[in-house]
Amino acid sequence: MTRVIGITGGIATGKSNVSRVIKESLHLPIIDADQITHDIQFNNVKCQRKIISYFGLKILDDTKNIDRQKLGKIVFSDRFQLNQLVRIMDPFIRQQVISEIKQLSSRHELIILDAPTLFENGYQYLTDQIIVVKCNYIYQMKRLIKRNHLSIADASARINSQWPLDIKEQLSDFMIDTSGTFKQTKNQVIQLFSNYF
Repeated sequence: MTRVIGITGGIATGKSNVSRVIKESLHLPIIDADQITHDIQFNNVKCQRKIISYFGLKILDDTKNIDRQKLGKIVFSDRFQLNQLVRIMDPFIRQQVISEIKQLSSRHELIILDAPTLFENGYQYLTDQIIVVKCNYIYQMKRLIKRNHLSIADASARINSQWPLDIKEQLSDFMIDTSGTFKQTKNQVIQLFSNYF
């Protein structure tokens, strides 16, 4: 029987590095909820229409496509607006995640669901066990500011839009700390999977 292992954590905590190790070293299939979200936001006309209908034309760029930065400014500064975006997008994302789990289940005994907002969106119910990826707050802020070219205030708003890492850790079965080097992270991942999966 196929098992689904959820990977979650906060924004910029190192989930991508953990997923990279799982994919390249352990050769396990990964369902990337962030990528699904991105694809749906840009390729699903029905979802796009609902987003534009709710948030208005102010979120569009010059080519009439949704501008992620404009939308991000709105939703990461107002939790109500973020919840509205999640409410609009979640049915589309959930349907795609479930579809990919079903497709991969016929060929794999272990599937990874990489979802930063796994708990916030109720995706923990699609998994058998959960790994939380965390690092210290200063590393998280530095990574987010550098990666997304954000101000301290914008980075803080994005981090605060998600559940606190300590709560995610309490709800998870395993934890990987990415505060060290990539090699240390890789060793943690390989050891965890060889011991438990």
